Amino acid sequence: MKHEADAEAKVLPLELVEKILVWLPVKSLIRFRCVSKQWLSLISDSRFAKLHYDTADAAPTNKNTRLLYLSSEVPEARCVDLEASIRGDYALQLPLSCRHFSLSILGSCRGFILLRIHVHGAPLLLWNPVTGSHRSVPYPVADPDVPCWMGFGSSNNLWGGLGYDESCDDYLVVVGWGDGHEWRPHWEYFSVRTNSWKEIECGHLPPHLVTIDCAVFCNGVLYWLAVKDMEVNFVIVAFDLAGKHLSMVSFPTSGGSRRLLKLFAGCLGISYLNFTEDQKIEIWVMKELSWTKLNVVLPYAHGIYPLCAPGIHPLCFNKGELVGTKNNELVKVSDKGVSVESLRISCRDNDSKMVMFTESLLSLPDKFGGTGEEQGK
Repeated sequence: MKHEADAEAKVLPLELVEKILVWLPVKSLIRFRCVSKQWLSLISDSRFAKLHYDTADAAPTNKNTRLLYLSSEVPEARCVDLEASIRGDYALQLPLSCRHFSLSILGSCRGFILLRIHVHGAPLLLWNPVTGSHRSVPYPVADPDVPCWMGFGSSNNLWGGLGYDESCDDYLVVVGWGDGHEWRPHWEYFSVRTNSWKEIECGHLPPHLVTIDCAVFCNGVLYWLAVKDMEVNFVIVAFDLAGKHLSMVSFPTSGGSRRLLKLFAGCLGISYLNFTEDQKIEIWVMKELSWTKLNVVLPYAHGIYPLCAPGIHPLCFNKGELVGTKNNELVKVSDKGVSVESLRISCRDNDSKMVMFTESLLSLPDKFGGTGEEQGK
C-alpha cells in the first residue's frame, strides 16, 4: 500500500501537466501522445490544441514558426525551423491526392496551408503539414454568362488566400480571377464551417486590379500586393474577414521599387529596393494602421535582392536576422547585412512555392460545427 501511495504522489495533477505541455513544440507533443492514455486524450483534445496555439501566438518569440517550400526535384514539401540552423531542413509528406502534380501555395493561416493543384478538375486543398490532415475545397461554380475562367486554366490569373474569422470560429478561402474579356476581377470566399461559397462585392476597387503575390494574413485581414491599372501602378488590397469587404491600403512613403509584401516580426511588412540610398533594401511594417521603417541594413550588393531575378526576395525578419532567397539558396543574414549561413534548395518560382506557417495541432470545423477532415495517408 505504501508503494502505491508513493507512486500516486509522484504523478502530477493533469491541470499542471497541461500548463507545462502548452509551452512545448508541436513535434514533442506528437511524440508525447504515446506516454499514456491520459496524455493522448489531453493532447488530442481540440480545446488543448487551441490553447497551445494561442499560447505560442501570444509569446514574444514563437518557436513554432516554420518556412515551408515545395521542392522542384521530387514531389515533396520541405520545412525549415528558422529558430535553428536553416541547414537542418527536413521533408514533409504531402497528401496522397497531390503528390504527383505541380503545386503552388496560395497562403497559410494558423498552421494550415492552402495548396493549388495544377491539374484539370482538381480542387484546392487545405492541409495541416504537422498532423497530415487535409480537406478539399471545390472551386466556386462559374457564372454561365462568363465565357471562360481564365484563372482556372492558367497558373498566373487566379489568386487566393486563407484567413481565420475569430468572430465565428471559421476559416475562409478567398479567390479572385479575371473574366478574360474586360478583365474585371471577380472575388468569392469559401466558408469552411458552412461549406459554401459567397460572392464578394468589389466596391470601388479599380476595374483592372490583379494581385501578384501570395496572400498575407495578419490580425484578421488578408493582404495582397496588386497592380491596379495598365500602367503597372501598385496598391495593397485588403479583405477584412469579419466585415467581408475589400479595400485598398496606402503604401509607406518611399522612392523604392520592387515592392514585396510579407510578415515581418508579426506585422504586415513591405520591402523596397531603394535606388536613392545607395541601393539599400528598406523594410517597413504596419503598426496601429501606420507605417514604421525598421532599422535594418541590407545592401543591394549583398545579392539577396537582385533586380534582375524575379521572385528572389526577403522572406522574414526574426531576432535580428533576415531570411531570404538568393538564386537557388536560402540565406540568413544579420541586420547589418553580414552573411550568417545558407542552404542550397530546389525551389523554382519562389513566390508561389514558399510560405511561412505556424505549426499547430488545430483542426478545421465542419458544416456540422465539429471538426471533420480527411486524414493524410
